[in-house]
Parts: sequence; structure tokens; C-alpha cells
Amino acid sequence: MNIPYAHGNPYHQLLYGAAGPYVAVPGAKDLDQLAQYAAGQASPVVHLHWDDRMFGRDDDPDANQDHAQRLVHRLQAFKAAGGKIFWTIHNKRAHFERDAESFAWGRGQLCALADLVHVHALHAARHMIEDWGVAPEKIRIIRHPSYLGAYEPAETTLQRPLPVSATRRFVFFGTMRGNKGIALLPETILRLAKHRPDFELLIAGKTLRRPMRQMRPMFELPQVSLQDGFIPDAQIPGVFVDSHVFLAPFGDFFTSGSVMLAQTFGLPVIGPNREEMRAITPPANHDLLYDGQRPKPLVQMMKRLIEMPHDELQDRRNHCQQFAIQTQSGTISKTFTETMQSLQH
Repeated sequence: MNIPYAHGNPYHQLLYGAAGPYVAVPGAKDLDQLAQYAAGQASPVVHLHWDDRMFGRDDDPDANQDHAQRLVHRLQAFKAAGGKIFWTIHNKRAHFERDAESFAWGRGQLCALADLVHVHALHAARHMIEDWGVAPEKIRIIRHPSYLGAYEPAETTLQRPLPVSATRRFVFFGTMRGNKGIALLPETILRLAKHRPDFELLIAGKTLRRPMRQMRPMFELPQVSLQDGFIPDAQIPGVFVDSHVFLAPFGDFFTSGSVMLAQTFGLPVIGPNREEMRAITPPANHDLLYDGQRPKPLVQMMKRLIEMPHDELQDRRNHCQQFAIQTQSGTISKTFTETMQSLQH
């Protein structure tokens, strides 16, 4: 059983692969089906995701605590009935933090209740061990899968040539939250346009009201375009196929599906030189990561990519695609399934 299930994101299917007998439970806010599920299974396992959808979601702390205690009691009853809990850590903290205390209480309870804790990289393992007290023997590191084959046939993606253009095209994709480096973008892009106007930047994804206000100055530039709102699956390849470079000036982040997605389509990534970013990019492209969360180093790196010869950019693209192959669903899901099945013995 998989809770909570995120519609519109192929992550679950890529992680599980085609083999696993997994039951997705959308909207499982109260876990009230756990007892029934446990009763009907010889070795019941529940896979938990996104604890910020479970704890601290309301503006009322008392209501949050009552809800959290109800969830924890049901998980405890599930374990008492012979169930096992496998928990995937996606975020360092809640995406939309309303009640940090209730969220922290709930996460602390899951740290104790989970039989295994799945993280995507070594830095996440250290965080859960050092900051949350998870026993090291409970940690399993299984990489975030690439999106190869998720939105179009893998052969189509891998055989598509690098776009030939006199203008270097950057793309910035995903839900626009503060941790995506929104505050850094306007000054960076305005500075870049003064020195190197021969570029284009596409902002694509759901843009929240406050980030939209922050980015407004750069939308006056002819080089910048906006595709606001949810991007349907059929349109995902189109966001990337005409672009050359993915812009990821992220601030506080843990892992990034958008970075994995961009590299699947062969886009090298410009982002901060941090362990979190190095963990999800090929080592051969780590020299494209900049030091210091300021406009100047980001401008310099974008200028470098604008001036990069076509052949070198093709090499960077090849590294991204090889990374996507190494982390494709078939490889990741095999390891994941074996880990999940280990709980049933």
C-alpha cells in the first residue's frame, strides 16, 4: 500500500517499476483503511511518502496535533497487527510550512515507527541519522530514478539531436517556490541581458503569487517567456526539446525531480555547488556548478554556457543522458523491490 499517492507525477511508477503488486491509495488522509488492509495480507507493508501531507497541514496547531495523534495511533495498530512501514524521505522540511512543531512531532514518530527509511542520497542519510536519530541500520539509499521513458519512448529521447541555434536557450521548470532561487533570478537575468543579450529563458510551471511578483521585472525583457500553470504530461517533452541548459539556482533543497527530468532530456544543469546538487548530476558536469548563492557567479556561469562551443555542449548532453540511463526505472525499481520484499521475510 502506497500513501499518499501523488497524481500527475510518474515518480511512483518509475520507482516501483512494472513488477510490484502495489496498491495506490489516493487521498488517504486518515489511514482508516490500514486495519482492513493488514487483516487481508499475510505480510502487509505500507509505503509512506511526503510526511508534510500528513502532519502540520492546518493553521490550527491543536487540530494538527489531534490529527497527527490519530494517524500515529493507526500506524501503531497496523504494526501491532503484523504490518511493516517503509518510509521514503523526500524533503528536509515541509514544502509549505504552516505548523513546524506538529510536523516535527509527526516526523519524529515516523522515525521510531518505520522499519526501513528510504533516502535518495548520502547527505539525506546523514540528515536522518544525525538530526532525527534514525538508527543507521534502518537507512536504505536508493537513488531517485530518471524520467527516461516516462513521457515518451526512451529511444525518442535518446536519439533527439542537440538543438542547433545561434541563441542559447535556458529553461527553469517546476512549481515556483522560494527555495527554487526565485529571489536570485531577476537581478541575475537583468545583469546578463546587459552583457549578453543572445540568450532565451523559458519559465515553465505553476507560479505562485509572491514568486510571480518577485520575477516580474525580468518578464519585461524580450529574452524571457513564461508558460504559467500545470504542464500536462503530453507537453512535458516540448518544454525541454528546444532548450540547451537547465537553470537550477536552488537555495534550500534536498533532492530535485526537475533536475533529474531535465537531464533525462539531455540538458546540463547550472546550479549551486552543493552536495545535494552533486548527488543528482554527473561528475563530468560538476564544473558547471557555481559557488555562492549570489547573482554574479550565476551570471558568469550562464555566460560560459552561452559561449560554449556546440561540440562541448554535445559532450555535456551525452553525460546527462548516460546519467539518465544509469538511473533509469528498470535499475532503480529492481533495487527498490528487493528492499521492499526484504520486509516480508
